[in-house]
Amino acid sequence: MRVVLAVLGLVAALTSCSAGDASPGSASGSSAMPVSTPDDPIPPVRNPKNLTAIQPCLLVTSVQLDAHGIDQPGEPKDVLGLTGCEWTDSARTRQFAAFVDLGNDVLRNVYNQRNEIPVLELTKVGGLPAIRTKDDVDGDSCYFRVATAEMQTLIVRFTSLRPGRAKPCAPAKAFTETIVSNLPPLTG
Repeated sequence: MRVVLAVLGLVAALTSCSAGDASPGSASGSSAMPVSTPDDPIPPVRNPKNLTAIQPCLLVTSVQLDAHGIDQPGEPKDVLGLTGCEWTDSARTRQFAAFVDLGNDVLRNVYNQRNEIPVLELTKVGGLPAIRTKDDVDGDSCYFRVATAEMQTLIVRFTSLRPGRAKPCAPAKAFTETIVSNLPPLTG
């Protein structure tokens, strides 16, 4: 039941990412470049990374998975047209998921919905602009969305499958940092 709720939460989060809104600075479903203003809360991507160079289940090595408490291989996932991967430990206590969103201005779309999201924090991961969110203040899942390049976004979720056992945002951030560190620079 908890896994079903986690998947539904991810679907809802991904839907909000790709749905966006039509306000200025939002690229709702389009490939237009984001509008940047002096008071823009989303900083530009410096030193972009190529999110398309590695298939999602290969974003993390087996040694890195082990360091994050994952002893099972990743399973490819496709949610709302976004390619991704999901990793779970054999004891079913924790779950990581990573998805790739290309062509949407995810950070601005999520930021524009900030009044509807219980926990939203502008942050950086690996020097890249990011947003940390939770669908429920006391929930067992935490999301990081990282702009790796213009219109390339890495979406990572960590879910503690044993409620009350782990605060989800610390493992989510650590896993996201691992993936970002594995991405090659975007050239060209």
